Amino acid sequence: MKDIEAQKTSQSTLEENTEADQAPVVTKSDGVVPITLDWDSPEDPDNPKNWSVPMRVFQTATPAFYCFALTVGSSSYVPAIPFIQREYGVSRIVAILPLSLYVLGYVFGPIFAAPVSELYGRRNVYWATIPLLFIFTGIAGAAQSIEQLVIARFLAGAGGSGALAIGAGTVSDLWVDRAAMGRAALGFSIAPFLGPALGTLTGAYIIAQYDNDWRFSQWVILMICGPIAIMICFLKETSKSRILFVREQNRGVIVQHRHGDTKLLIGKIRHAVVRPLSMMFVEPLVAALGVYTGFAFAMMFSFFGSYNYVFRTVYDFNQKEIGLAFLGILVGFLLGVATFGVFDATLYSKAGAKSPNGVPEPEHRLYAAMLGSLMLPIGLFWFAWAPNPNVHWIVPVFAGVPFGWGSLSTFIAATTYQIDVYGAQYGSSALAANGILRSSFGAAFPLFTLQIYGGIGIHWAGSVFAFVGLALAPIPWAFFKWGHLLRERSRYVIAEQT
Repeated sequence: MKDIEAQKTSQSTLEENTEADQAPVVTKSDGVVPITLDWDSPEDPDNPKNWSVPMRVFQTATPAFYCFALTVGSSSYVPAIPFIQREYGVSRIVAILPLSLYVLGYVFGPIFAAPVSELYGRRNVYWATIPLLFIFTGIAGAAQSIEQLVIARFLAGAGGSGALAIGAGTVSDLWVDRAAMGRAALGFSIAPFLGPALGTLTGAYIIAQYDNDWRFSQWVILMICGPIAIMICFLKETSKSRILFVREQNRGVIVQHRHGDTKLLIGKIRHAVVRPLSMMFVEPLVAALGVYTGFAFAMMFSFFGSYNYVFRTVYDFNQKEIGLAFLGILVGFLLGVATFGVFDATLYSKAGAKSPNGVPEPEHRLYAAMLGSLMLPIGLFWFAWAPNPNVHWIVPVFAGVPFGWGSLSTFIAATTYQIDVYGAQYGSSALAANGILRSSFGAAFPLFTLQIYGGIGIHWAGSVFAFVGLALAPIPWAFFKWGHLLRERSRYVIAEQT
């Protein structure tokens, strides 16, 4: 887990550096020289790192549960698609739009949430986003037209997804020990994959339970989020800058840098948009790994269509059985996390021991991605050619194991690699670029998956995606061999190191 720990540690450094750059400067009302705010002592009880372990676990677990519930909501809608078509008299493509636009909303929410959290704290972001998720999901469930459903689902995804941008910061606020930080960060790392995989199963069972009423695919999101919303009410602020600002205000201190917050916020939002887009186009590492992890993430969403098509056509599965077929992917996710931990404890640690300064080159983060690059196309080819009336249904279900294994191990390795390469100042922008590509691909793939399957058949349609995965497989291997050359030529890496 050291890789996840390092990812979050680097993100912690990013948050702390940002706070240092914008550290509140205070002036006593009697004109004393300005002072930079900091904790009163290493044992300061207001410091989240000094809170009790149960309190820190609660403060960590609650946002992780929220991110999981948010991503479950992306795919709990999938089993409702046939009923949407029937009720509103629309094509399947139109009925898929509420799914795609919900995921597309993940692009926009974090752009605003991350800068807001730097100025006004993380708790305020959680408090603001979950009501938006509740309101617009409720509107979606009560929608009387497809237009209302599409708009409400997009706003639910955009409004609720701000929490995805600040999970890493919350973890870094609370934990010091690297092992504990890695365990805490795990929930935030796997939520974008685990939630969609379980959402289909959840939606299928609750719709069937309530007489095929598709609206329960939305109500179930509210059911899951209800207890989480109560937990969020009891969250405490964890952002150092926000805690110190409020504390000094209560002490009668004027915090000078808070004047002009609007201009500062606009500047932060501009950086949150412009820098990731710039890195996406000028940094080969960011672009290639973004496309690769985006493809792996998007394949999960393409399976919402292809699993339905394959298992219904070949094996006559109902919606609940199709949802259960995703359990193979979940097993793969567990193997991906375990593999990452094994490589970290062995090859990565050995590389560190051999390094003069004890810190391995960033490319040693890519061992899990290199294995994942092999597992991903294996799973896709397996799923392409296994379905057959004469082949037991468990065989294509097992194809999800290498796919899940490869996709998650590649994602975690690519994430930690980029943090190591770009460091504190630019690491978050690199990950933001990755998130933009990942969510955009995830939104787009469901819109054309079934057309490919219907046009060229199950075997060759699956092979199209598998060949794409095979074509992308050399990326982590190439970066392992030549990544140091790209780092030497990167202005972002140079700026960070100087």
